[in-house]
Amino acid sequence: MKLKLLSTTPEIQYQYIVYFSERWSSSLSSAVTRCQPLRLSAHSQPATQPAMDDLSRLRVKELTEICRNFGIRTSGRKAELVERIKANATYQADVAKMAKLGISNGHHSGTKRSSGDDDGGSNKKQKNDREGDEAIDELFARFQDAEVEEASITEDGIFALCEALGIDAQDPVMLALSCAMESEMMGVYTRTEFRRGMHKLNCHSTEDLRATIPTLRAQMRDRAQFSTIYSFTLGFSKDPTQKSLALELAVGLWDLLLPGHFHWRHHWRQYVRKNSRSVVSKDLWLQVLDFGHQIKPDLSNYDENGAWPVLLDDFAAHMVELIKEKGLAAVQIEEKAMAADGDKTDEAENMVVDE
Repeated sequence: MKLKLLSTTPEIQYQYIVYFSERWSSSLSSAVTRCQPLRLSAHSQPATQPAMDDLSRLRVKELTEICRNFGIRTSGRKAELVERIKANATYQADVAKMAKLGISNGHHSGTKRSSGDDDGGSNKKQKNDREGDEAIDELFARFQDAEVEEASITEDGIFALCEALGIDAQDPVMLALSCAMESEMMGVYTRTEFRRGMHKLNCHSTEDLRATIPTLRAQMRDRAQFSTIYSFTLGFSKDPTQKSLALELAVGLWDLLLPGHFHWRHHWRQYVRKNSRSVVSKDLWLQVLDFGHQIKPDLSNYDENGAWPVLLDDFAAHMVELIKEKGLAAVQIEEKAMAADGDKTDEAENMVVDE
């Protein structure tokens, strides 16, 4: 299959081609969401591989998006972003790979096939697609809420789906599944969203979905793929009428998402509750993950002149002073103790008391 990308810059074309060729199962859906001009065509020509010098023609927003996908720091001036991307080994390797991919996609097998063979293959594919859609619709109907007007799986159905998959409804892997569906609202999967996710994951039954869970968990550990899921979670979780996320909801989501991605998660949790307003902005939400991925535990590479949100700057200054006062090892022990206390608090909050 070849790609046809319309009305976008070569660098953004490059970004999505790389994700199509190497990270199909998790990242293409996000690319399509962010770049609607993306189209797939079996007969179109492969996109031209961009020269590295062309990066300077991109806007800061586009450069920032590329940086996020490669786990590169996103703060700083435009020229700094360009230099970081050019210096990134993964970017350089992917440029070389895509140059080869463009050449190989231009060649076709020398074997000739009759139109009858093509028609037979096409008919078989259509039949398989039709049967696959029917299986997906049957699976959807199993968990569908019959009381809502629009065909949807709602809260009770999602709990039943989780039970069938053998996972907890609060398992963060459900966010990866929701991201695959491109679900627009927490607690609701429409028929269209459910079909989209099942097609993307190539699943037609609960058995297929259960077998896909390890792949979704792997996406949660991969920085580039996790960044897509993390960014998706903001729009998925917030009130559709609001631009920001309620503070307590954001803290709860950080508890699910940040383990393994933010070293001082419990210190951050405590700090943000004491010093933040009642909401978390989109910029703060996104930069928290960048901070967690880029700043070392001892904060030795933290730049106070970087373009971090004020709350993160204040938190970094707070942690620097804390480490200076107590020592890194002592503060890390404190972090573990806070984690244990947090788990106990969560258990207490979830207890049901019989009267």
